[in-house]
Amino acid sequence: MSPGKHKTLSSSGHQTVQSQATPTLSACMIVRNEEKFLPQCLNSIKNVVDEMIIVDTGSTDRTCEIAQSFGAKVYHHPWKNSFSEARNHSLSHATGDWILQIDADEALEQADIPLLQKLINADTYNVIFVAIFSELPGGQAKHYFQRIFRRGKARFEGIVHNQLVFEGKALQSEIRLYHYGYNLCESEMQKKYKRTGDLLRQQLAENPDNIFVLANLIRNYRNEYNFEKVIELGEKGLNQLPSQTDLVFKIQRQRISIDLVHALLNTNQADRAEEVCKRALEENPESFDVHLVRGEILLKKRAFSDALNYFKKYLALKERENREPSFTVLSADFYHYEHGAYNNIGECYKNLGLFREAEIAYKKAIELNRKEPLYYSHLAQLYISQNRLDEAEHTVNSAVILGISNHFIYLLQGKIYSSQRRYMAAIDAFKQSIQGDSKNITAYIHLIILFIKTNQIALAEKTLSEITPCYPDNLRLKCLSERIMHRKGDWKSPNIFVQNMLKSDIQNNDVYLDLSDLCIEMGKYATAIEILERYLDSSPADATVLANIAVCYAKLGKLESAKFGFQAALKIDPGCDYALQNLDILNKIKTPDCATAGDTA
Repeated sequence: MSPGKHKTLSSSGHQTVQSQATPTLSACMIVRNEEKFLPQCLNSIKNVVDEMIIVDTGSTDRTCEIAQSFGAKVYHHPWKNSFSEARNHSLSHATGDWILQIDADEALEQADIPLLQKLINADTYNVIFVAIFSELPGGQAKHYFQRIFRRGKARFEGIVHNQLVFEGKALQSEIRLYHYGYNLCESEMQKKYKRTGDLLRQQLAENPDNIFVLANLIRNYRNEYNFEKVIELGEKGLNQLPSQTDLVFKIQRQRISIDLVHALLNTNQADRAEEVCKRALEENPESFDVHLVRGEILLKKRAFSDALNYFKKYLALKERENREPSFTVLSADFYHYEHGAYNNIGECYKNLGLFREAEIAYKKAIELNRKEPLYYSHLAQLYISQNRLDEAEHTVNSAVILGISNHFIYLLQGKIYSSQRRYMAAIDAFKQSIQGDSKNITAYIHLIILFIKTNQIALAEKTLSEITPCYPDNLRLKCLSERIMHRKGDWKSPNIFVQNMLKSDIQNNDVYLDLSDLCIEMGKYATAIEILERYLDSSPADATVLANIAVCYAKLGKLESAKFGFQAALKIDPGCDYALQNLDILNKIKTPDCATAGDTA
C-alpha cells in the first residue's frame, strides 16, 4: 500500500479525513502441505496486503518454496494439536495495523479489494466480518466469519474451528472469500474429518456446554456418515440447549437441526425428521435452509404437493436474500442450491403427472448447474417415459460431452440405444456403465439380454458368470441363466424353472418381465400372458407390457384380442412404435394363416 490519507467514520456515520498514513495490512496464515491451493490463495491477496506471514507446521511438499516465491515471510513452528495456538503464533510475527486471516484453500474476490481497503480506514470498529463461500459437491454454502481485525485487539480460542475473541465493535461486510477445501475427493475429505473429529471431541470434553463446538462435531459425524452419533448428539443437544434470541446461538441450533434431519432421513425416520424441522421453523421461520430440508422430507414421504410449496418458498426467500444479503443469515448450508430446489420441483411435478412443468424445472436445474449428472438423468428419464427418445439421447449425450457422465448416465444411454435397436451402441454404453460401477446389476442384466438378443451366447454366459457371485440369489439373473440354457438346447431346466416360479411369491415386479421373455422365447405364449397380467396388477399403465401381451395373443392366432391389446397400449402411449408397427401388420392380415404380429419385435 502507498502512503495516503486515512479516512474514518465519525459518530454520525460521515467520513472524516485525517492526515496520517494508510493503515497497513498483514495476511496471516498457518499451512502444512498446501502446494495444491497455496498459489491461488497468495495470488489473490498479493495486491492488497503489505506482508504475508506464513507459519508452516511441518510441510513435506513444495509449500514453503511456493510461499517464498511470493515474497512471504515463512516461519517454522511445531504443531501442538491446536489451530488457535498456531494462528496466534502467526499473529505474533505480524507488523501491520490490520490482520487478514486467510487459509491456504481460500481466495479473495478481486472485485472486493477496493471495499477492503476502504473499510480498514475506519476507526469505529476493530473487527470486520467477511462472507465465506464454500464450494461443496452439491452446491455452495455461505458463512460469515471475523477474518479482518485490528492487530492487538483480537486472538483465537479453541483447538479446532477456532473462534475469534476481540475487543470493541465488529462490522458486517460482504467482502468475499472462496473456500475450496470441502470439495476434495472422498478419501482426502475422510482424512480431514478424522483429524478434525479428534480435536473436536477433545475440545467438547473440555467445554461441554459450547454449542459451537457441539454443532461442528455433529457436522463432522454427519460427514463421516456416522448417523447414529449425529442422532444421539443432535437430539441431546437440542433438548439440553433451550432456544435463545442470540443470533449465533440460534444459527448453531439450526445447523444441528439440519444435520439431525439428514441423519434421520438416512435411517428411514422421516416422521421424526419432520418434527425436528417443524421446531426449527418455529424458531427461525424465515430460514430458507430449513424450508429446503422440509421440502426434501415431504418429497421422501411422497407428499408432492406439500413439498412443492416448501421448495418454492425456499426459492422466494433465496431470491430476497440475493437482492439484499442479510447478516441474520449468519450461516447457510444451502446458499447457492437453487439448482437442487428446481430439480426437486421437477421430481414433484413428474410424480404428480405434470410432465411439461417437470421438464421446465429439470431444464432450469441444468441451466443453473451444468455439472450435476443427476439433473441430466432425471430429464432423460422423463423423456424416456414419454418415448421422446431423441430428446433423451441428446440429454445424456450432453452429459457425456461435458465429461460429467457417471454409470447411471451410461445406463440410460444404453437403454435409449436399445429401444432404438442400435444394439452394438447399447452394448458399449452398458459396458461403460459397468466400468463405472462394477456391481451395477441393472447394467449387467441389460447387457446380458442384448448378448442373448444378438445371439452372442458365449458372451452372455461369460458376463453372467462375472456378476452372479455378487448376487447369487437374484431371480432376474436366474431367469437369464435359464434363457441361456434354452438357447444352448436345454428345454427341461427352463420348463421346471418357470413352473416353480409360478408357484412362488415374486416380490420384484421386473422378474415377471424376465420370466415372460423366457416363456416367449420357449413359445409358451399362454404362460407369458399369465405372467405379464400378474405384472400389470401392480403396473397397469405400462404400454410396452400391453403390447407384449398383444404379441402373445397374435402368436396364438387370437388376432382380435391382439388388436385390442395394441389399441389399449396406444391409448396409454400414442407414440409406442412397437404397438403401432404390430397393429399395422395386423390390420393388413386377411386370415389367421397370414404373417403374424411380433415379427417386428
